[in-house]
Amino acid sequence: GVIQIFNVGAERMLGYTAADVMNKITPADISDPQEVVARAKALSQELATPITPGFEALIFKASRGIEDIYELTYIRKDGSRFPAVVSVTALRDDQGGIIGYLLIGTDNTARKQIEEEQKQLAQRLRDHQFYTRSLFESNIDALMTTDPAGIITDVNKQMEALTGCTRDELIGAPFKSCFTDPDRAEMSIKLALSEKKVTDYELTARARDGKETVVSYNATTFYDRDRKLQGVFAAARDVTERKRLDQVLQEKNVELESAKSAAETAKESAEVANRAKSAFLANMSHEIRTPMNAIMGFSQLLMHDIGLTPLQKKHLQIINRSGEHLLALINDILEISKIEAGRSTLNPVAFGLKGMLDEVETMFRMRTAEKNLCFLVERVGELPACVMGDENKLRQVFVNLVGNAVKFTSKGGVSVRVGIKPGSGPALRLMVEVEDTGMGIAEEERRKLFRPFVQTESGRKVQTGTGLGLAISREFIHLMGGDITVSSQLGKGSIFRFEVELEEGREGAMANRAVSRRVIGLEPGQKIRRVLVADDKEENRVLLFEMLGRVGFDVRAVVNGEEAVQESARWRPDLILMDTRMPIMDGFEAIKGIRSSVGGKEVKIVSVTASAFDEDRKKAIEIGADDFLGKPFREEVLLEKIKTLLEVEYVYAEAPPVLKAEKDIEGELLKEKMGALPESLVKQLHDATRSADLDRMLELVQQIEKHDANVAGTMRRYAEGFEYQKLLEMTAN
Repeated sequence: GVIQIFNVGAERMLGYTAADVMNKITPADISDPQEVVARAKALSQELATPITPGFEALIFKASRGIEDIYELTYIRKDGSRFPAVVSVTALRDDQGGIIGYLLIGTDNTARKQIEEEQKQLAQRLRDHQFYTRSLFESNIDALMTTDPAGIITDVNKQMEALTGCTRDELIGAPFKSCFTDPDRAEMSIKLALSEKKVTDYELTARARDGKETVVSYNATTFYDRDRKLQGVFAAARDVTERKRLDQVLQEKNVELESAKSAAETAKESAEVANRAKSAFLANMSHEIRTPMNAIMGFSQLLMHDIGLTPLQKKHLQIINRSGEHLLALINDILEISKIEAGRSTLNPVAFGLKGMLDEVETMFRMRTAEKNLCFLVERVGELPACVMGDENKLRQVFVNLVGNAVKFTSKGGVSVRVGIKPGSGPALRLMVEVEDTGMGIAEEERRKLFRPFVQTESGRKVQTGTGLGLAISREFIHLMGGDITVSSQLGKGSIFRFEVELEEGREGAMANRAVSRRVIGLEPGQKIRRVLVADDKEENRVLLFEMLGRVGFDVRAVVNGEEAVQESARWRPDLILMDTRMPIMDGFEAIKGIRSSVGGKEVKIVSVTASAFDEDRKKAIEIGADDFLGKPFREEVLLEKIKTLLEVEYVYAEAPPVLKAEKDIEGELLKEKMGALPESLVKQLHDATRSADLDRMLELVQQIEKHDANVAGTMRRYAEGFEYQKLLEMTAN
């Protein structure tokens, strides 16, 4: 089997020279050995004769006189491979004996590539057909194709389901036979052919069992590669449910239009009612605040009378307190109305948080002492000196919550805990707890606790307030970016918790608070300032005349805006106190008239209003007022505004000299002595004080007595006098 002849074509194809192979190797040595083994195995099975892998496997058939052409992979000299077609012929002598074999190998690479490409193309075609059919079958619509004559050529399963017929039954059937109106169906095909497409063409399909289905028919023509028309591709979508929903929607639209019309009517009615309510509240505010201004103002004037007996002073204080209480009730009603109308807004200012807490503590210290209640205001951690927020609204929340706690607590105490949770950037989160040991709130009543004008059973028992405090507090807290919660046990007490958003402020931005001092006159040597009072109510004119005349101002009064304009031009006052509501010409028009007159821009004008609405106050400033004053007003507030506007100086009643109190000295000595006591004992007393556990506090004081009787005596006095804040300060680390 050794190669004897190796021609030039073989050299080019395999990379060997004739000298490399002749008389050295067999054709099996340049063939793929695995293919040679496989050929031997296949021939052994085919011819039922054992054939040895190697040269014999390549020439076995030819040696038996059988024509043999097969495919084989040849291996070039450089190791690369290529497919070849091998033709084997046995060479014989004259007697027919085999003297050799002729193997002719042809490079089959190109044909193999063509075969592979054809195979891939056929596979892609099969894949494309499968993909197309899958799309056709998976579509939710009933799909079909027809020839130009309207005969069905293909359908999907949805079309079978729509008609109740099989695909084989439908192919070859007229398209129009599937519908209740054959002429209309036939027209859809003609339209598709003439217009190239049809959209939303409504037909009713009829199934074999008689079931009818309304469908939306869409169709387009399709063509072969040469743009020759092949037929119509159509899709029919079941729109029965859509038709039903369209009907429902139409009915709902009618209902909606009717409801919209009713809502607009209701809105108009509500707006009319709201305007009427606002007008009523404005009138009510004015009508109530005006006489209250006289009542509270004259009671303040009477308090200056040095000839008053203690009983008379007490009566005047009662009048003032009652007036302030009535004013608070009115303010609550007006505030809830503003909240309901969406007119309540924030007015952020820089203020001292610690100072505000001190004010709240002072405000309730006497009330709690009168009821023998423990009252603690605990500042948790370091509080910022200055914050930005709506000081008035925050103060009202504190007053409402602490006031309720004191009101509903008859024994034990009230604790206020205040702390700060840092936020991002300048933002702060103020956290507050107001805890009491009062009567508590039943679970079913907690659900309606924050509703306006609704009082709990305990609230009805004490018979005070309007039931608005908590509703207003919650709305204010929401406005300030927070929320409020309550936990309570009936008979044990309640805890109200709230958080609001504040910002850290600059101490320099805080307004200086004037110290309340009684004015007795103008500083000597100043020019006497003229003040014009414009008010249609005699009692208000008399009140202001008395208040300002007592101090030393030159005062005149007029009864309406028109007279105010005239008197301003004639008398040239330094300041005008202008009521907003007056006959003939109101205060707003009068301010405009004065400002537009010669010399009218120099006079200072304070708009005096009994309105509770910010709009009136803003309007007064916008048209030219320098400041405003709400009725009822305090004498010191009025005089402070005049001092600022006219730059006058007052003489004040002498206050008793402020000396360092003995108790303060006592406190410093006590603090020093506390350091000598056992630390654990002092801590226990501090904890007992925080818990307002009087029995435990007195028990610990007895133990302190063994160490220092003087310290123990002071501690006992603080404990029994409910001066818990002092105890906390003395026992703090």
